[in-house]
Order: sequence, then C-alpha cells, then structure tokens
Amino acid sequence: MPRPAIKDGLSKQARYRAAKKAAGLKEVRVWVPDRNNAEFMARLKRDMDAVRNSESEAEVMAFIEAITDWPPYEG
Repeated sequence: MPRPAIKDGLSKQARYRAAKKAAGLKEVRVWVPDRNNAEFMARLKRDMDAVRNSESEAEVMAFIEAITDWPPYEG
C-alpha cells in the first residue's frame, strides 16, 4: 500500500533533522568498537596486558590521570 503524500515533500526524519539544525544542533555519527567482536576483544586484552605488565605502568597511569579530567572514583 503506498504511503500518503507528505505536504512539504519532506519525510518525518528530514523534518526532525531540520528542526534540530534550526535549534543550533549538528548531527554527528560516531563509529565505536564492537565489544561483541572476538577479534576486537582479543586485541583489547592484549593491549591491556601489555600496559599492565609494563615496567612503566605506574608512570603511564600517572600520566593518563594527570591529563584526563576524571570524576572522583567512588568504588
């Protein structure tokens, strides 16, 4: 069954995007690693183990903490 014609010729999604743009927002698409991907998880584990087993782990972690604005850890 054909869809009814839209008065302004724009789809619902196009109107939504136009409204967001008019509100001063910009659409941004972000690709992130897939944690369900076994290959990615294996690489992540390998990299984490390399840092953990590094002689300079404390120095590296101190550097990361110094340049990053983290909220206080409440664990």
